[in-house]
Amino acid sequence: MLNKSGKSFIGVLALSLAVVATLSGCSGSNNQDNQSNGGGNGAAQGSNNVQADAGGDQKEDKKYTISVAKSAVVPVDENGEMLKYWEEKLNVDYDVWNIEGGKWHEIMNLRFASGEVPDLMDVNGFETLQKYVKQDLLAEIPEDMLKENAPFLYNEMIEKQLPGGLKYGKVDGKLYGIPKPNSFPLRKPIVWRGDWLKGIGMDKAPETLEQFEEAMYKFALEDPDNNGKKDTYGLSQTGMESVYGAFGYVPGIWQERDGKLVYASVQPEVKEALKLLSKWYKDGVLDPEFITGENQGGYYAFSHAFFNSRIGLTSIGAFYHWKPLLHEGDTKSENYLEFSKINSEAAESLVYGKPPVGPDGLMGIGGPSVVGSTLVGFGKQLEKEPDKLAKILQTLDAMNASYEDYLTSIFGKKGEHWDYNEETGFPGFINDMDAKKLTEMGVMLNPFEPAEYAIKRAKPRFDWAEENYFGIGGISNALLSPLPSDSKYKEELKKIEDEAFINIITGDKPVDYFDEFVEKWRASGGEKLEQEANEWFANIQ
Repeated sequence: MLNKSGKSFIGVLALSLAVVATLSGCSGSNNQDNQSNGGGNGAAQGSNNVQADAGGDQKEDKKYTISVAKSAVVPVDENGEMLKYWEEKLNVDYDVWNIEGGKWHEIMNLRFASGEVPDLMDVNGFETLQKYVKQDLLAEIPEDMLKENAPFLYNEMIEKQLPGGLKYGKVDGKLYGIPKPNSFPLRKPIVWRGDWLKGIGMDKAPETLEQFEEAMYKFALEDPDNNGKKDTYGLSQTGMESVYGAFGYVPGIWQERDGKLVYASVQPEVKEALKLLSKWYKDGVLDPEFITGENQGGYYAFSHAFFNSRIGLTSIGAFYHWKPLLHEGDTKSENYLEFSKINSEAAESLVYGKPPVGPDGLMGIGGPSVVGSTLVGFGKQLEKEPDKLAKILQTLDAMNASYEDYLTSIFGKKGEHWDYNEETGFPGFINDMDAKKLTEMGVMLNPFEPAEYAIKRAKPRFDWAEENYFGIGGISNALLSPLPSDSKYKEELKKIEDEAFINIITGDKPVDYFDEFVEKWRASGGEKLEQEANEWFANIQ
């Protein structure tokens, strides 16, 4: 639905999480008898004494080697302390594939081509899920096996957070990926250079599209960094999204309109946004390098254009990347910390805004769906090794079987790498530990984050996010499943869309070319996808 400026849904989130906690009873976070050693319940106990489970009869003395493909900021040391911890605890050996995030598909495709398929992998998006199934890379996951060997993940995380949510991991009625309910239902950030705003005479973030435009022009034309050069712009690639949102539609997703699903990029309101962006490009307000994006490599959420004083607004990353450190031992805040190294004064003056309200009272920027875009998949070879697949499911469940197990899986050992903050009661790093060090040590094996645990460990973050409007103005993709014809049409349609939008914004095509683009999109398979999207939508009502 179209989002008008309105109330935050953090309160709704808190209520839903309270329901989850109530339904969970004595499981999950209430089971904290097994603490710093990570000893949990269920599958976490007696990992060397495995019983025969659905679809996978295991021998007590069999030790499995599990290959894991993970996108990591830094490589995992094969002798890392936490890697060895989990190997010993779960009676397995891990073979970690360190895949550079920015080259994930490139590297994985090369390994697939050489016949290498990991046992456990991230599947980045529903489109990728379909593609991997078509390429015969993924094992079917028997639902009975999942329920039997990963009872916490099945009952407490999936069924209670996202009832019936396994449908999002299915292709042709068979389960190939375990979906992850979104634990952080907060929209993309809107981050301003507060020092630039002050320099142009604005004491707060712009709230309307008119105020937004005024700030963009002043950022580009009034030398906000005071270096005497004309080398600044208002915004680049990520900041454009809230401009589209001011007209009600965010390109690239499906939204509900008059009770049906429509593809946002072909809605007439988008033409108005393109008209404005084309004007800004012509006037030197939009960064001419917007096509290549703001990130120049390294950590995916960094906006180098923003860090290096080229633009004054960004929407890259997630809310937690930009927050300041909220208490001793606080984690994340990667963008804030990186920006602090470059310009500490500017980092301290960051301003967090809401999406600008457009001419018809609409506002918005991309927000997460109820289910995350990354699924957990298993290599095709495991169809012939159901005992090993069952074991892998047990290991994933063990890392989440209690709140302390979960904390061990993401923070390391209690009392050595992290502990509860005496003032706040929330977990945080100790002994100069940080996320990169832990990644090297092997804290990267747990792909899940139950919402109950996420809120419990990071309440200050959610409080900060609410104070800074991150619960307001999110527009999420209403289509939560791959379409049957995606593999046939989607790639070409995306190419048609990208070329049309770039040509219109840069002035190579007139704004009225948008109408020709829409006709071409529909004739090239878009009409078929629209039909399939609404068939899916009708089935979930």
